[in-house]
Amino acid sequence: MNAYVCVDACVAAKWVLPEHDSDLASDLFAGIVAGGDSIIAPPHMPVEVVNTIRKKVRRGELTPAEGEDALSAFLALPVSISLPDGLHEAAFLIAQRFDRPTVYDTYYVALAEIAACDMWTADQKLLNALGGRLPFVKSLGTFAS
Repeated sequence: MNAYVCVDACVAAKWVLPEHDSDLASDLFAGIVAGGDSIIAPPHMPVEVVNTIRKKVRRGELTPAEGEDALSAFLALPVSISLPDGLHEAAFLIAQRFDRPTVYDTYYVALAEIAACDMWTADQKLLNALGGRLPFVKSLGTFAS
């Protein structure tokens, strides 16, 4: 593994919420930690995860207490927020290159590219848009512990 591993909000949410492939996400997390690598994410990742937790509480999928527990668990995760020089420009260019309607997801891709590390996602729309052309972007569904 590399010194860094980038994860998107889809993966990070699975670390604290019961979702499809949460077991794979937990195995990925354990592997990253065991390997001594640092988890990195762009500045908006916590906002995305907290929003996901809030939506689940509002829809009744979690009780308010479960939502608060998930939030506490998320905030305790060893995720380093990273905003390297050129991240905004790189995210914009990747969004243009792959005709993405927004840049939220391309920030993760750009960060991984700048950090020269793997990026893990559970976002099938992003994976479909990239079409395997960026081999450092990995699907959580392909992770084997």
